[in-house]
Amino acid sequence: MRKRIIIGMLLVLSLFLTACSSKDKKKEEGKILKVAVSEDTTTLEPNALNDDYAENILIQVYDTLVKRNAKGELVNSLAESIENPDPQTFKIKLRDGVKFSDGSPLTADDVIFTLQRAAASEKFKSFYGKIDPNSYQKEDDLTFSFKLSEPDAAFLNSLSHPAVSIVSKAYVEGGADLATAPMGTGPFVLDEWVQNDHATFSVNENYWGDKPSIAGIEMKVIPEASQRIIELESGGVDLAYKIDPSEIPNIEENNDLTLYRKLDNSVHFIGFNMAKPPFDKKEAREAMVNAIDMNSIFETVYMNSGKLATSPVNPNFKYSIADSLEANKVNKERAKELFAAAGVGEGTNISIYTSDNTQRVNVATMMQAQLKEYGIGLNIERLEWGAFMDALKRKEHNMFIMSWNPSIVDAHYELFQPFHSSNKGEGPNFMYFGNEELDNLIKEGLSTVDDAKRAEIYKKAQELINQEYPWLYICYGETLVAANSKVEGLELLPKYPQELKDVTLLEK
Repeated sequence: MRKRIIIGMLLVLSLFLTACSSKDKKKEEGKILKVAVSEDTTTLEPNALNDDYAENILIQVYDTLVKRNAKGELVNSLAESIENPDPQTFKIKLRDGVKFSDGSPLTADDVIFTLQRAAASEKFKSFYGKIDPNSYQKEDDLTFSFKLSEPDAAFLNSLSHPAVSIVSKAYVEGGADLATAPMGTGPFVLDEWVQNDHATFSVNENYWGDKPSIAGIEMKVIPEASQRIIELESGGVDLAYKIDPSEIPNIEENNDLTLYRKLDNSVHFIGFNMAKPPFDKKEAREAMVNAIDMNSIFETVYMNSGKLATSPVNPNFKYSIADSLEANKVNKERAKELFAAAGVGEGTNISIYTSDNTQRVNVATMMQAQLKEYGIGLNIERLEWGAFMDALKRKEHNMFIMSWNPSIVDAHYELFQPFHSSNKGEGPNFMYFGNEELDNLIKEGLSTVDDAKRAEIYKKAQELINQEYPWLYICYGETLVAANSKVEGLELLPKYPQELKDVTLLEK
């Protein structure tokens, strides 16, 4: 009998706790999700995107026709269906009942307008300029088709890029400035953006999908990684992005925190400015690759989070040859020979530019110490993101530290923006790199539908890049996000920007 009474009491207690938990969860609805982000963007105009930080905001406000989910699958978003009867024809049917946050209905006209804007933009015309502008055909308000002027093996993937976040034709033609006031069909509305400080969002009451349970988002720009963790531990924020790998053990040992981690699609690298000495000479670039002990930097700064890089195409991407290559190793004698051949002697001073990112500053600091052995001085210029980008465009740097994580998961986009000569001076091609043979391979790979032929083309392209040394590879990155115990429902994407519409906040 005593055992039955105890079981009965436990059952009552269990039911009571369940009821409290359900009640607490309901009480937490309407709360603001507070997120600590590492850096901010310079513009919110989809056709001028140049970094992940803009997408971090736009992914909350806009939808694209298709998107990649947390499993890496390409799935429909605003498109109910996409038919591709031949390599150059696309027929798109939109979801019914979708509205922009101002209450106006989404129609085929808005999507066509969005594609036309992207095709006409300087930055993305190479992505979408193949759409024949005279080929658009509307069947009704939700169904339309168009043709490409030539085959594009990556085009379907390109419809997931934030550059074609679907905008309202009436809103833009009415004079709205998308650079500061985006308006889309996404789950949230941007209420305020104070650059380099914060962005606040409220729920889009006209959202076509399941409404978020949170009332909104507050993103706080906190450049220092250690400060983001302090804010998380103190309850100042619920989520913290870009966790420093050195914090991993502390987070995993803290019962009040959860670490989300996933190998991402990024490549972290040091770029050489090939537009001015000394890195206009291949010998100087190759010398630096032989001089720097990247393995020790990876172990010390990145705490082995991710994987040492060997190719410009991340191994998560089809056609990458990364896993067949060995990481660069130090060869001091070879480095000295090459520095001498490039005219880089003792007493030479060079500059490396980095944004306000703790890891990147630490990489530069370790490089500075290693180069002293060769009599080379390394000046570290640490700048806020906007100033950093401006400096790179002015070609002030000798080297710079950056990462590349294309929003389109296709080998073409791993290579095109960083290495095609048409992108000199556009991020991330601040190496001012251009090679006619590589340009031709990139073009050929995009127009080739045959899988085996495409693989061979991209193999040649990766080998050619490795022979020219435009980059000193660091690693393939890992997305690291930490959350407090109130956060549930985060499905980590393999990149910096995260969708937050399914996140819920529970009572502690």
